[in-house]
Amino acid sequence: MDVIKEVEFEQIFMFIYSEREGTVACKMENKISEEEKHRRFNILKDYFDNQQEKINKKYIGKIHKVLAIEISKNNKEMLTGRTNSNKIVVFKSKQNNIGNILNIKITEDHKWYLKGDVV
Repeated sequence: MDVIKEVEFEQIFMFIYSEREGTVACKMENKISEEEKHRRFNILKDYFDNQQEKINKKYIGKIHKVLAIEISKNNKEMLTGRTNSNKIVVFKSKQNNIGNILNIKITEDHKWYLKGDVV
């Protein structure tokens, strides 16, 4: 938790550890209960979700280079792309921009993505 607080990762991959037969860890004593694993996971997830809101707000008003990847699944007039820090950005653009790197001014932040305009 200290590292996550200090570094302020743009994203993290979280999972609950599960034993793998034949590993040293599988034979260890004093194992953590499933309930404790879930409790710790939820603490990490809640903290990271709250931290993401703070991190995403730093993007608003700034221009970022975004690789246009695909048509948005929710709106055919919008494209979805990613910043160089792998943030998802949704923006209005023509389909022929897919595959191009565009300058996007971020206008809104959402929990799982950012929204912006081509500049």
